[in-house]
Amino acid sequence: MDELWQRYRTFWVPVLYGVGAFLAGLIVVNIVTADPEAGRSQNDARVRTIKNYTAPSPPQVEGARKNRDLLAKEVTRKASLLDQRHGEAEDVVEAFVTQALRAAHLRGSLPADPARFDDDAAAKDQATARYEQRRTEFVQILRLQDPNVGFSRVRADVVTELSVRANRADVDVAPQAESFGLEGITTVDRAELPRRLANLALIATMVDVAIREGVRSIDAVQILQPEVRFAAQGPEAFVAEWPVKLDVTGTPEAVRSILNVLTDPARPTPLGSCILKQTSKRDGLVRAELRAYSIRVRPEVPLGLEGE
Repeated sequence: MDELWQRYRTFWVPVLYGVGAFLAGLIVVNIVTADPEAGRSQNDARVRTIKNYTAPSPPQVEGARKNRDLLAKEVTRKASLLDQRHGEAEDVVEAFVTQALRAAHLRGSLPADPARFDDDAAAKDQATARYEQRRTEFVQILRLQDPNVGFSRVRADVVTELSVRANRADVDVAPQAESFGLEGITTVDRAELPRRLANLALIATMVDVAIREGVRSIDAVQILQPEVRFAAQGPEAFVAEWPVKLDVTGTPEAVRSILNVLTDPARPTPLGSCILKQTSKRDGLVRAELRAYSIRVRPEVPLGLEGE
């Protein structure tokens, strides 16, 4: 036997190697390759599913297209209503500077309402001239120069005017509210300028009404952390929310006036939690904590819903 193996060794070794390689390949193929019968069954099931689909008719396709266009128009319309710019100006700098100065200098109306100046025509005209001059000046500075410098000047002007008015109206401003929540803004870069201006405009609007309505005191003003809902498929947000909180003490009628301005259907401002607490039964005053949102809506930003 050994003699036969030695004689035919050169023949049997390659044959045995080949048989081993064939068996190994057969094992691998059976392990890796799916059952052909199972694959055919899966394909048959897919074919039946596809055949059960119903292709939309041309009228259905056209209806879907019209619904899409209508939805796009409604999104744009409601976006302009909720967006704090309220269609006043496309440019955020112009829109928010206008709102802040209108609240501080013109006492919330444009053209200025003589009744808000105690029917003093001279005071109304002076305020209007001051508003026009500073509005043009501040918008130009914010557009062309350093945003830090521009924002500081607008903030100082608004805070000074509101503080003088509060003092004349005998409205107490608590020490922590002397700068109306704006003292913490130390630097402003170009990217965050819209948020800072939006908060300034909203604060000026709320404080203006509080002063005009004669609240007893402005207890605190706070700029809260920004919120972003409906994150976009990119660097911009579909809806950005920049909240502020105003605490005042006054009569229920004064607080109601602030809420009426914020919920004006023509210029609505979204509200968060609003808390009223009676200070005492004797004086009839309430302490109000009002949370409101500066809203920036960009209807052109895709939400990526088509991938959901």
